[in-house]
This record gives sequence, structure tokens and C-alpha cells, in this order.
Amino acid sequence: MKIIVLWTFVFIWLSSFTQVAPNKYYIELRDKSNNLYSLDNPEEFLSERALQRRANQNIMLDYSDLPLSQVYIDSLKTFNISILNVSKWFNSVLVYAENPETIDSIKNLDFVNNTLKFEIKNDNKLAVDSKYKFLPEIKKVEQSDSYYDYGPSADQIFMLNGHELHNRGYRGQGMLVAITDAGFKGLPNMPSLEHVFNENRLIATRNFVHGGDSVFAYSTHGMRVFSILAGNSEGNLIGTAPEADYVLLMSEDPDSENLIEEINWVSAAEFADSIGVDIINVSLGYLDFDMEENNHTYQDMDGETSIISVAAHTASQKGMLVVVAAANSGDDHEHPWIASPGDAKDVITAGAVWSNQSYASFSSIGPSYDGRIKPDLMAMGAGTYNQELTGDFGYGNGTSFSAPLLAGMFACLWQQFPNKTNFEIMEVAKQSASLYNEPNEFMGYGIPDFYLASQILISGKENFEIKKLSVNPNPFNRDFNINLNNNIGDEIIITIADTLGRKNYIWYKLTASEDNQKVNISDLSDLKPGSYIVKVSVNSVKYSTKLIKQ
Repeated sequence: MKIIVLWTFVFIWLSSFTQVAPNKYYIELRDKSNNLYSLDNPEEFLSERALQRRANQNIMLDYSDLPLSQVYIDSLKTFNISILNVSKWFNSVLVYAENPETIDSIKNLDFVNNTLKFEIKNDNKLAVDSKYKFLPEIKKVEQSDSYYDYGPSADQIFMLNGHELHNRGYRGQGMLVAITDAGFKGLPNMPSLEHVFNENRLIATRNFVHGGDSVFAYSTHGMRVFSILAGNSEGNLIGTAPEADYVLLMSEDPDSENLIEEINWVSAAEFADSIGVDIINVSLGYLDFDMEENNHTYQDMDGETSIISVAAHTASQKGMLVVVAAANSGDDHEHPWIASPGDAKDVITAGAVWSNQSYASFSSIGPSYDGRIKPDLMAMGAGTYNQELTGDFGYGNGTSFSAPLLAGMFACLWQQFPNKTNFEIMEVAKQSASLYNEPNEFMGYGIPDFYLASQILISGKENFEIKKLSVNPNPFNRDFNINLNNNIGDEIIITIADTLGRKNYIWYKLTASEDNQKVNISDLSDLKPGSYIVKVSVNSVKYSTKLIKQ
């Protein structure tokens, strides 16, 4: 019954638009009868790795896992059409037909439920979620004790405490990461990425826009995203998961923005699932289309309206960890909110901050239309260091770049704890984040600390909750006290920031002189009345609470 409802959703969603490309048609099949495959023998259509991922997470196979009926596919081919992409999750086929009368005949087949034509308007615009530009060089951080020489990429790694996982040997080895994007122009000859090819860690490529396996053209966007994940150029660029295995999938047409690209993504995600991908990076966002009547609205951002958001949720239910860019419309007064699939349920939606951990104003905000916290987590998507097509390196802006920073760190964390589910890994990252107790619509749960997340899992306290601070008086006028849970000699950092995390007003660093120290914060008469967040780090264990100045 669930599958029937899902197919009905697809038809309703598609029928509300005039769609996809001249002579391209979406065909919804009625069922999967006469199937060559059976759920009793899943090894015939899912890789051993895909089955193991499900087994590790106690995920049962269901009807949506079965491939389409080959009998139906063979029957469709007799009509002189080209099969472009298929979807087993939605039991559908995307085809190309020269003659519309051919589709009229297909409509009458007893196994066809619906057919819909896609219309495309091509404005030759870059449709990926990116605001790329060069920026001045940002500050360096200390890295003398690090396994890698991160060079200018240190800030984006250190912000997530990712170097601590790298130092302990968790650099993505054995994890399979898929990147769905608009092309990977410049590969395989980019300096920071040659090691992936030389070590045979590029497992597969697929082009779901044009067909075939060729993805090393069209757009540099995917290559830049890839470099943030997998880069390994000592002293220049180190990615968050430089030793993982990768799959490069092209689902986005960089020359247009049309709904067919959401359909392409579904097929790409299904392919990733079938070969056993662990993590999918989605540095794409869909909101405004070349044909305005197809645009998504804020009301659509409920995780259940756009087909790509439903598919992203399905991917998560299959055991993959999906990381999605929030989009770059935060400073758009008409629609500052996330774009699809950033509204998807049970995924990580990535927002952008600067190197000083303050909110980047272009980063799209939440909540989702149905009230869920979005974005989920933040990373350095403003001033992100990445590979240039010229072979040099540069800085760029976009939540497109936040997503791979998080996706790679999730790969390292999951590598360390392979018996955890994708949901457990996502949840512990949220628990480690800077605003876990006080999430907001700009930064969600804040910036995760992946080393802290690792320590939570090592401790076995999966239900760990970062404690709220004991602050009194609160509200306050001139000063207040913080009661700490610490030991003598602990390093303590205290910050008072605005509720968006954009500006720090007070910053203290001290070494505890006694156990359970009481710290008085005084001389705050000049601080304007309002709401603030006080954050305390005790030996990297984080605490926070809301503070009111009267």
C-alpha cells in the first residue's frame, strides 16, 4: 500500500506542471509483475556491499527494492523509444520518443498507469547551488601536531575538529561516498585529486543527464566539491575524507534548471544504493526553474512535496547518510528559506558559516514548512578552500561547499563506528554541535565537533545530551555567575554571542584553579538588553544556554 501511495504522489506532483524536455516523457508503470527478480534472491540486483549496509542497520528489503519488470521494459522498447533513466523506487521510466503518436499508443498498454510529457526552456544558466568567487586569504590555524599539513584548508577542517579523527587514523578508508552534481570538468588531472585515480579509489561514474559513464566535462562545480571531500595536496588542500572511495554521478544539467533534473537525481540515488554507497553528497538545490510555473514555494518545503525530497528521504530509509546543501537564498527577502532537497526528512541539511564561525548571510534558513529544524548543521561554506580548474587553489562561497565538508567528516566518524546506523551517526553529530540546546532558524544545531561526537560514542552514552549551563542570575543586569563542572587544570573558554552566532561580544580563556569552579562575568553594563547565547568549552566538552540581559 505504501508503494501505491508513493506512485500516486509522483503522478500528482508531475501532473501539476508542464514538464521536462521536448520529446521526453515520464511513464509510470502499474506494477512489477512478471519480474525476473525476487526479494528472496536480492544478491541478483543489489551488491554484496548494499546488502551488508542494510544488514548492519537491520533494514528489511521491500517491494521498492525490486527492479522494474523487464517484460514491461522490453515491451516499451518495441515502440522505437530510447530508455533514458528508470526508477525502481517510483516504478517509472523516463524515455525519449521522436513521435508523440508513439506515446499515445504506449498510454493504452495495460501495464502503463500514466504518461506525462516534459517541456524544457533552456536559459543556459548555471543551476547548481553555488556562489563561487575568489576571496582574500583567510587566517591560518596551528596544526603542528596534525597528521596532514592542511595549509590554507586548515580552518575548514579544524572548525569541525576533523583533524582529531584524521590523527587517529580515520580518514575515510573503506567508506564509499557518492557525489551527485553537474559535472566534474578537469578530472582526472587535478593535482589534489590524482591520488584517488592512482589508487583506484574511483569506483564508478554515471551520467544521468546524457547517458553513459562520461562525467569529466560540463561543469567544474562537481570537481570543486570533490576536492573538498577527497583532496590530498600537502600544504595546500586536504579534504575531509581524503582516503575514502568515491562514485561520481552527474544528475544536474548545468545549462538549464528544469524538473527533469529531480527525476535524474532519483535514478542516481538508486544507482548509489544498489552498489552500496554509504554517504551521498548533494550540493544541488531546486527552487526556481526556467519555467516559472514549475517553481517551488516555501509551502512545498515540507519534505513531502518535491520528488527529490521524497527520494532523499527514501535514500536515508535505505541506510545511506544523505548530506544536502541548504541553498544560497538567505539574503533573498522573497524566499530566504531552504531549497529542495534541503527540506527532506532524515537528511543532514548543511548551512554555511565564515572562518570565525559566524553565520554567512547568503546561507538559506529554516525551519522547513512543517516546522522541523533546518538547516541541521553548519560548516565553513564561506571562504572555503578548494581546487581550481587551472591547477591552482582558491576560495569560494556556497552551501555547496559546506555539504562536502560535513559529508567527509561523517565518512570518517562512521568509519570509526561501522556498527552504528546512519540515524545514530547523524544524531550524535547534532549532539556535539555548538547550538544543540538552542537551535535556531539560521544555524540549526550549529557547528558539529566530530571529535566530541566520537568521544560520545566511545563512552557508550548514545543518549548523551550536552548539559545546559547553570547561570545566575538570568536575566541579569550588570554581571552573572557560571557554575562549572570541571577539574583543576581544565582549559575553559567562555563566549557570549548573539543568538545567530554571528558576533562574539565577550571571550574569556582561563585555566581552572579549582574543581567545579564558579566564574563571575562582570562589567556588562554596556551590553545592550536582549537575548544572547553563553557558550562554555571545558577541555573541548561544550555547554550552552540562553542568556537574557535586562
